[in-house]
Amino acid sequence: MAFSIAKAANWLHQVHRSRAVVGWWPEQFAIEDERTAYKVQDALLKKLVPRQGPLVGYKIALTSPQIWEQTGIRGPAYGPIRRKRVFEHKASVRADQWARLGVELEVILTVNADVPRPKNTPYDKESIEPYIGEARAGFELIEDRGADYGRLTLPWLVMDVGWNGGSLLAKPNKNWKNLDIGNLEGSIAFDGKVVRTGNSGDVLGHCYNSLAWLANKLGEHGKTLKKGMIVSTGSMVACQFVPPGSTATGKIEGLGEVTLKYELPR
Repeated sequence: MAFSIAKAANWLHQVHRSRAVVGWWPEQFAIEDERTAYKVQDALLKKLVPRQGPLVGYKIALTSPQIWEQTGIRGPAYGPIRRKRVFEHKASVRADQWARLGVELEVILTVNADVPRPKNTPYDKESIEPYIGEARAGFELIEDRGADYGRLTLPWLVMDVGWNGGSLLAKPNKNWKNLDIGNLEGSIAFDGKVVRTGNSGDVLGHCYNSLAWLANKLGEHGKTLKKGMIVSTGSMVACQFVPPGSTATGKIEGLGEVTLKYELPR
C-alpha cells in the first residue's frame, strides 16, 4: 500500500483527540524518509491549530547524550509549538488529558527579529546570536503516548509534532546575558526530591548551536523563524515521566524555575 500523507495525518489527529496509548504504529504508516515525515507533521499541524492555536515557535528534540541513551536514536529533529500550549511559570494539567506526560528541562530562547533563510553559509553559534532576544528556563511537556522506545524511529517522532505537548516558561530574567548560558546546571524534582540533573552544555555543546541548526533546517524546508517565536532548544536531561498527583519542578542555575502540577481528576 502506498504511503499517504493525508491518511497518516488523519490517523494521528484521531490519536490526539482520543489520547490513545500507541506503543507502536500501524505498518502502513511506518516510513523511513525524514522529509516525508515533516510533510506529515505539517499536515497534522493544520488539524491541531483550530483547537491548540497557531504556530508560535519550535521545539528541538534529540540533542543531548541523556536523551540519545533513553530513546536509542539521535537527532536533532524539530516540532511545532502551538499558542494555547504555552504556559507561564506555574501550570496545572489533568492526568486524564494525557496518555503519558513527561517533562524535559530546557533553555528556551525568544527570537528578536525575522531570521532570513541561510544563503551561501549556514548559521552557526556566532552568526545566530544577534537574533536572540531572551533566554528563559523551562519545561517542555512531552506526550509520547506510551511509546515503545525499543522500536522508536526518528520519522515516528517527527510526524507526531515531535511529541510536543506544551511549553512552560520561567519568569523572564533580565540578567540572562550575564550568565554562562552554555554551562548551567539544571535539575528536575518531583514533590521536592531531585530525580535528574544535567548541564546546559550537553545540548549540542550550546543552546545557540541548537538554534542555528533549526534555522538551517527550516531553511531547507522553505520555512523561517519569525520575530517573537520561542525555541525550546533541547533537553539537558532524559525525559522524566511525572507521577499523577505529583508536582514537578525544573530549575536551571541562575536562569529560572518552573512548577507543574499533574492533577488527578476530581
